[in-house]
Amino acid sequence: MPNGVVQPRRRPITKPIISAITGIALLIATIFIPSTKDGILEMALIVGGGALMLYGWCVMMVRIINNDKVPYHTPTKSYMSYRERFYTHDKSEELKAAIATKDYNRLESIETSNISALTVTECRTKDGSIVALALYEYAIYEDILVDKVTIIRS
Repeated sequence: MPNGVVQPRRRPITKPIISAITGIALLIATIFIPSTKDGILEMALIVGGGALMLYGWCVMMVRIINNDKVPYHTPTKSYMSYRERFYTHDKSEELKAAIATKDYNRLESIETSNISALTVTECRTKDGSIVALALYEYAIYEDILVDKVTIIRS
């Protein structure tokens, strides 16, 4: 979003690394655990450890190779979910009023469209405490910011 309210940032690779290390630790633990008669514990550790290691490795590789950015709110140090809604030009005044008054319920009640003449971009923290809204109008081959970015804090 413009004005530095929400910055794009890559997802961290720490969680996948922790998952992979945990999986490797479970696989190593099967060596030190005494064998049981039916071998269920060993098989559970092998399957669980292998799955965690494979998941962590795959997600880590995707995050390293992929250059996708996700919204990040720097003051709260939290990642945000991203959502776009499309509207026709006749909803312009309603959208401007709803965003200006920070009335999120009114914004949700406005009928959406498949035509992207107007686009409302929403970035929201996981707990919903901060919502950043921006209204864009489609011009020839580009989206133009109609009004300033609005932050709603609950």
